[in-house]
Amino acid sequence: MNKQISQSTLNDELSQVRTKKKEFLEQIERIVPWGEWLSLIKPCYYKGERGNKPYDLELMLRIYLIQNLYDLADEATVNEVIDSRAFSDFCGVDSSNQVPDGDTLGRFRNLLIKNELQDKLFKQVVDLLTERGLILKKGTIVDFTIISAPSSTKNANRQRDPEAHQVKKGNMWYFGYKAHAGVDEKSGLVHTLKVTPANQHDVTMTSELMHGDEERLYGDSGYLGADKRENAILKNQSGKKIKYIINRRPSQTKDLSARAKGQIKRREREKSSVRAKVEHVFAVIKKQLRYRKTRYRGLRKQTAKLNIMFALANLILADRPCLTA
Repeated sequence: MNKQISQSTLNDELSQVRTKKKEFLEQIERIVPWGEWLSLIKPCYYKGERGNKPYDLELMLRIYLIQNLYDLADEATVNEVIDSRAFSDFCGVDSSNQVPDGDTLGRFRNLLIKNELQDKLFKQVVDLLTERGLILKKGTIVDFTIISAPSSTKNANRQRDPEAHQVKKGNMWYFGYKAHAGVDEKSGLVHTLKVTPANQHDVTMTSELMHGDEERLYGDSGYLGADKRENAILKNQSGKKIKYIINRRPSQTKDLSARAKGQIKRREREKSSVRAKVEHVFAVIKKQLRYRKTRYRGLRKQTAKLNIMFALANLILADRPCLTA
């Protein structure tokens, strides 16, 4: 009897201990627009007219978010929800019988992909942040990050992902996909996302990352000449000329005088200080959410994955004190 009491007391104490995982999940609980997301998914979810009754939609969404927040495989996600008190509390379950298996989670993810719901969830977050005045649409920063894909051929088809490609960045070669982002100049929040194979050149995506209301567009030297391309957007929807503020290549200043180099260096530093905001959202994706390598094959699945990741990253960044004040 005393052993049961002491075990119960220990469980109560453990449930009250504050950990970084619990604090992070409490933040996710607070910032995710649950009502809007559930309303968007519900028309496409299983109706339960035949066979077994489907799992509760909110439970499936919560487990799916845990999978993306911690970059877990289907079976690993289910096991963590059962094993971790923080995860089970977040999902609202107190028994392993309430948790779906890995195959059910995989079918739920494929249902979202089939109906392009990750893209709609991302756009819904952008609309929500725009309504809150956090995406002002006066200036856009364009940039990309590479998401690696497994290069191993140890699979049934004995080949790498046929839709992923390799690209050289600096002195390193990468195989995978590029996530091209259009980021708000003031808040650093992503308003447009496009996913391509890694060999897609940055400058070709510029116009697709613009929303049309910009007055300014910032980019690194990879976007030089963007305003001279056939599909370039030169005027915004109000008819005002868009100013392209692109960093120079170092080789463009090597023949100038020391004084001229100093002046150009200051201007380039000013451009880079604005452009640096795009790195914040990439840091959330790759460091906080630890998503550096895809576990799915194919451009469609990768696009869906990155849409939900950038939706979550936007919500996390929008919760910063500097934006909520």
